[in-house]
Amino acid sequence: MWFGFLKRDDASVAVSEPMDIPWEKNDKGRFWKLLMVRPSTLGIAGRGGVAAFFHRGVKPGWVFVCATDDLGALLDAAQDDKGIMDYEARGGVYVTWSFVKPEFREGVARHLRDVLRPEVADSGLDGHRAYAVEAVPVNPPN
Repeated sequence: MWFGFLKRDDASVAVSEPMDIPWEKNDKGRFWKLLMVRPSTLGIAGRGGVAAFFHRGVKPGWVFVCATDDLGALLDAAQDDKGIMDYEARGGVYVTWSFVKPEFREGVARHLRDVLRPEVADSGLDGHRAYAVEAVPVNPPN
């Protein structure tokens, strides 16, 4: 799990440049097509982290970035979320996620939202979180 080298009570991070975190990909080395994700078979139910959704097509773009305590439930809910699935017609909705310790999740999501500027800023998928915390710089999915 990312940031595993820090003590549990040490939630501050001093970095001079964004850190690399592992973004999940399918067995072909590509990010997951949202409608093809089956969280129950991936073993991510109940595991927390940060998720990033994007769409492909003529003008690809980031759709939504959020932190969650249960990636499995988030991805299941996203497949039924109109705000996210409206982008399916724009070349398909894709997703990637990274397992991040709870004390860093919102900061990582805040940084990625600032950098990627997703089209959906507010969603019930993450409980309409404001991410009003200090940003934790990480490299975005690539």
